[in-house]
Amino acid sequence: MAIFTKNNGRSASSSETTLIAVGATIKGEFNLESRLHVDGEIEGTIQSTSVVIIGKKGRLKGELKADRLVVNGEFEGSADCSYVEVLAGGRFIGNVLSKELMIESKAYFQGQSNIRSEDKAIFNEPEIKALSSQEED
Repeated sequence: MAIFTKNNGRSASSSETTLIAVGATIKGEFNLESRLHVDGEIEGTIQSTSVVIIGKKGRLKGELKADRLVVNGEFEGSADCSYVEVLAGGRFIGNVLSKELMIESKAYFQGQSNIRSEDKAIFNEPEIKALSSQEED
């Protein structure tokens, strides 16, 4: 929703960035299709189809579901992302579910890490085979 600009019918793209500046403190629920760069503080639930970057002075506390998370500041909570990267000087406290987790030297990680399956359809294979054999009868 645009407050000050006219809506021209285009949707947010991954090339757009939402910035939470130093000194800003926000609580709530966020659903984004654009990148999110946090230099301030956010507490709440965030869902993004793009990348979430926590800058050196940024702090994010809560639940996050995004394509990618880059932590250069502080993250506390649970993250469900395809790719998580904790940079040197970054702090991650909590749980992470991801395909890939990279923790640089001098980064801080305290919590639990679980690997997300590449192909969730694997769990449904027996059901699919059972249905296809019923159709052949």
